[in-house]
Amino acid sequence: MPITSRAECFVIIQDVLVELLAELGQEPDAIEPTTMLNADLGITSIDAIHLMVMLEDQIGTPMSFQDLAIRNGRYVDDISVGELLDFVAASLKLPPAPAPAAADA
Repeated sequence: MPITSRAECFVIIQDVLVELLAELGQEPDAIEPTTMLNADLGITSIDAIHLMVMLEDQIGTPMSFQDLAIRNGRYVDDISVGELLDFVAASLKLPPAPAPAAADA
């Protein structure tokens, strides 16, 4: 069944992260868009590669991890779950996240 929304995509990412962390002997607290893969979950670069393979298997779409992990020609130090969601959603050509509503002045 194809993924049709960012909410579905987020649930899959959460499930895959929980599975990966279980394999690593960890039980995470809540996984939110602001959760950092390395700083908060302890996911190393090797674990991140395994995470991407798991996501590709779950979603059924190949993704280029380098497009997520390299910015301006350098590897990023950490990636948030929200950034991962944006990347996966873009790979699936899902609609972008709605812009936050502007506060009335």
